[in-house]
Amino acid sequence: MTQQAPALQVPVRVENDRDGVAMNICQFDTDYYARIRLQMMSGGAASSASNLPYLVVRNTPEAPDTWRVATRPHMDTGRTDTAGNAHVRVAGPGRYRVFIKEPTEQFASGNVFTIPRHALATGTDSDRDVQPLVELEVIENANCTLSVRRTHPNGMQRTRGGGNDQIPADGVRNNFTQAHTSDDIPSALDLGNYVISYQLWADASRAYGTHHPRIENSTFRAALRIIYGERLTAGTGDGASLHDRILNSDGREVQFNNQSTTGGRGRLSFREDNGQPGNRMTADETLRRTHPATMEFLLQMMDDLDITYARSTGAWRPHIGSTRHRYASAIDLTHVRTTVNGANNQQHTVTIQFHRVSSTNSNPIATGQPEAAERTRMREFSRRVHAYIANARLQETLGWLGGPWRLTYNQLGLAHPTRANTEAFATNDTHIHHIHISMGTDQL
Repeated sequence: MTQQAPALQVPVRVENDRDGVAMNICQFDTDYYARIRLQMMSGGAASSASNLPYLVVRNTPEAPDTWRVATRPHMDTGRTDTAGNAHVRVAGPGRYRVFIKEPTEQFASGNVFTIPRHALATGTDSDRDVQPLVELEVIENANCTLSVRRTHPNGMQRTRGGGNDQIPADGVRNNFTQAHTSDDIPSALDLGNYVISYQLWADASRAYGTHHPRIENSTFRAALRIIYGERLTAGTGDGASLHDRILNSDGREVQFNNQSTTGGRGRLSFREDNGQPGNRMTADETLRRTHPATMEFLLQMMDDLDITYARSTGAWRPHIGSTRHRYASAIDLTHVRTTVNGANNQQHTVTIQFHRVSSTNSNPIATGQPEAAERTRMREFSRRVHAYIANARLQETLGWLGGPWRLTYNQLGLAHPTRANTEAFATNDTHIHHIHISMGTDQL
């Protein structure tokens, strides 16, 4: 990476203010760079928040209420690297905020940025800002150098320092020098590790509402309004099943099993008082943290493949798994169902379970077993589902995919000049019992 030529930063003139007091006016002609390693807690240990899309915005002391996109043009679709590094270009005093970059949205460097607010179930915005992951406070020193401190605006008034329901404590102040004029890893000012607590993931993950453009412009607007308007049918029975949420729309059913909202229900709501014990999130608010494009893809797939039922055990969550779930772009599916015509137009209900052990007949490419009509229907239906999802990845609608079975594009009948034998679905022990779908184009 080419380094920008450093320029000395000195006072360019001396003026008198209205009271006759001399003051230095500094002109900063050099960009400086800082990096911070974003981490996340899982199972009691911190790990890198890798592959996380982020956006940097800044204000200035002269215009503290105006925020502009500060990301460099070549980093507009930037993500943290495998170590979780997020890079910030510093072009003078001000506050620099690192936000989660939402799926499907693009930003141009220098454009005005309106900080989004968490939406209410009515669709209107609340008075609570979506929080940045971190803020860098950059000030001008007396000798016309710049210094930076890691902090957080804490608009939700969380307690700072320690614990998973807290905002990290402020960092120490560091000075920029001429060594920090390149954004490569060795040169950028290292601000150290920064653990994003479970609560901070929640506060920084937008609660979407029915007025979101993706919902208003969707073919599946009616179903999406049920989800994002908190009008899903609540579960019944004892225990955790009370937190199930059921969508019924246009002859199709989606069961959001209570497992899909466990992590969110353990965190505080963005509302000052939502009427729940300890002000914890409801299952409905938790589901509204999943980006509408993710839910829309599920509904589109169900419509295109005549799927009448789907069961989800994972959507947005702040406490476990990859950054894809924590940043609203992923959904997990365990079961889907359809109806097909057989001989003499006899209708058959076909249910597949994405489980490597419990439902081997759902393997879309399994061979060498005694054939039966029911097994054939299951395998063919599973193949259609897997091929549909894999093709969406080829079209760059989807990103990383995981499931019970490792599958290439070629195995699913998807011809491609360069990716025919490339892995479409990855697999490991974590994905033995579900399909993981990610929105976006990450690492095709």
